[in-house]
Amino acid sequence: MNEKYNEIASFLEQEIVPRYDAFDAGHRRDHVHYVMQESQNLAQYYPSVNRAMLLVAAAYHDLGLEVGRKVHHTESARIIREDQRLLQWFTAEEIETIAQAAEDHRASSDHDPRSIYGRIVAEADRQIDGDTIVRRTIQFSFKHYPNLNKEENYERFLEHMAEKYDEGGYLKLWIPESVNAQRLQEFRSLLHDGAALREKFDEIYDSLIKHNDMTTILKPGVPVALCSDHAGFATKQAVIEYLKENNIEYKDFGTYNEDSCDYPDFAHPCALAVESGECYPGIAVCGSGEGINITLNKHQGIRSALCWQPELARLARQHNDANVLAMPGRFVTNEEALEMVKTFLSTEFEGGRHQKRVDKIAVK
Repeated sequence: MNEKYNEIASFLEQEIVPRYDAFDAGHRRDHVHYVMQESQNLAQYYPSVNRAMLLVAAAYHDLGLEVGRKVHHTESARIIREDQRLLQWFTAEEIETIAQAAEDHRASSDHDPRSIYGRIVAEADRQIDGDTIVRRTIQFSFKHYPNLNKEENYERFLEHMAEKYDEGGYLKLWIPESVNAQRLQEFRSLLHDGAALREKFDEIYDSLIKHNDMTTILKPGVPVALCSDHAGFATKQAVIEYLKENNIEYKDFGTYNEDSCDYPDFAHPCALAVESGECYPGIAVCGSGEGINITLNKHQGIRSALCWQPELARLARQHNDANVLAMPGRFVTNEEALEMVKTFLSTEFEGGRHQKRVDKIAVK
């Protein structure tokens, strides 16, 4: 790829992709990366396509979720049109084509994609995989219909499958060279096998319920706040993988690579998010854990605990009602860090005699 493409790709990774960390489990960084990569794969069949334009359309396609799911496609297009930074690489006409492609990606759209860019992004966004479809549908129900029991969830699941994926459903495929057509037929075979479909639903539903039961201090719909400097980046990435595997929402406040940086730049916005209730709890990592921990605790509403073993994480929650776990990335293994995260997220504050002590921490 040329220098311009690489410059745009770097911009997207630093400025756009991290915004997906705040979304639901089915639309986080792994999803946008998949759509970006799959779009580039499909572009090989259309040599006249401007790959840089396509990459931007794929990267921005779900940003409208910041406003709301029902309007996310039109909001994604608005964000593209209003992002003046894109003018350094594209003409106004090209930006409009990119915006239309993002707007046209939605499976339930009332019109066909207006260009090859929209068709490619729409096709890449389908991500037809049986386990992924079942998991995301259940996760959506957990978030938006929390009062449904298991059988009610299954009924809603069946209705959605028939409406979207079965013959006559609104899902459309646009690129004949894609493997999605074969995958859709395979998934339809599962939909028509009642026993196999129920077994798959039960397996994934029970797994998600089990993971949810493990995380007792998490608040429904409120993401965990993450931050690190370059020395804590690798540990934070291990934490992110753990959160993804356990379908725990998170928001990553940076840093986003191992380039040298200053921990306060990421600790302060993380702390503000926990203080405001936007996120809860927080997990922070720097080399020694000290710098990022000190910075976090400059905020009156933060009780950040520097821990290097699970017992300390447990006591920080039980006795101090800590709302941020700080860890020394250079002095703990990933396995040790994840054990602390598990302990921290699953330990309740005991209250009682500890409450009056916690009440005295903040400076009035």
